[in-house]
Amino acid sequence: MTWKLYSSPRSPFVRKVMIAVHELGLQDMIERQDVTTTPMNPAPELLPANPLGMIPTLIVNDQPIFDSLTIMRYLDAQAQGGLFAAPGEDYAMLTRHAMASGAMDKAVRILDEQFRTQNDDTAEHISGFVEAIRRAISWMEPRLSADRFDAADICFAALISYLEMRFPQHFWMDHAPAARAWYDEVAKRPSMQATAFAAPPFV
Repeated sequence: MTWKLYSSPRSPFVRKVMIAVHELGLQDMIERQDVTTTPMNPAPELLPANPLGMIPTLIVNDQPIFDSLTIMRYLDAQAQGGLFAAPGEDYAMLTRHAMASGAMDKAVRILDEQFRTQNDDTAEHISGFVEAIRRAISWMEPRLSADRFDAADICFAALISYLEMRFPQHFWMDHAPAARAWYDEVAKRPSMQATAFAAPPFV
């Protein structure tokens, strides 16, 4: 039995799920189906499973599971892994995850701004997203640990890798040397190596 994962080779939300898959040793359970989906043009093959047309979406026994955090929780439960603390004890981790995931959402919105017709406020929007992400990185930096790689850390690692793939011109880590050192180490993990983003040209 395998589980179908609707995905994209350049989605940071998909990548954090796939990092978790490898950390939990579930890679043989996942059958990926890459789709091209946007808010304006959702992938038609995805809509029966997820009417929002969003990825990642996991199909288990013909039932859909979404979004990325819900999928990670499901996978962790199936593998009896340790990516999440016990209920009632996981608020700090979930708050770190919310910060990293929120920054990831803003990163995707930078891409959306670049793709849409340029308006007078486009540069202002992008600048606002960039500064918010920088603040998120600074907030995360003292909360990172070399001895831990939980669901929130996975999300943050996927965020940094996405930023450096898509928007290297912003030099994200110049103001966060501790986060830079942390990321350089976790990037060596087999789960990170196995899930690298697709190479250019970017779409």
